Amino acid sequence: MGSRFLVALFGAFLATLAILIGAGYAITQIAVRQPRDPFRTGSFEFDLAPGWWCELEHMTYVCEPPGDDSQKAAAVVVMAMKERNDQDNLQAYEEHLRKPKHWDGPTGGADILSEVRYVKRRRLGTVEWVEALHVGSEIQNYHTYYLATVTSYLGILVTMSVEKNQEAKYVRQLTEMMSTLNVYQR
Repeated sequence: MGSRFLVALFGAFLATLAILIGAGYAITQIAVRQPRDPFRTGSFEFDLAPGWWCELEHMTYVCEPPGDDSQKAAAVVVMAMKERNDQDNLQAYEEHLRKPKHWDGPTGGADILSEVRYVKRRRLGTVEWVEALHVGSEIQNYHTYYLATVTSYLGILVTMSVEKNQEAKYVRQLTEMMSTLNVYQR
């Protein structure tokens, strides 16, 4: 065999190897989802969407998406939990979320009411939730999604306020995160 043949064979082998590696990498990026990061507390855990992070602020957990400050301002999730009492049930949560929220205008002027778009029951994972959408209830010109549920000993409220133009992306991520919620029962 001549040296030209060996060089051509070796070159063809390297080119084929590079193409197969590239194709395998591309297929892996498309077909295999990134593993989620679990967020765990003393009473619950759930899987964060890629890049999201949460921290305890006072008595609530505040979660934000990845990115710089302008991207983080596009969405914020607040999770509150409390020991359940006789007023904590899905029917009471549903009735409460059907009412528009009141807040003072930007200059302390007229009282502003949120617009209630919908309130419905929804199953995420193995848990039944009350889901609602209000416009302008927490932050002016933002859509706020509410998810509320109860366990045998906790009442849970999750709110996500999101800019209208970022809604589809972040609502999908919130739904995926909350569908993995596991509350530790006593």
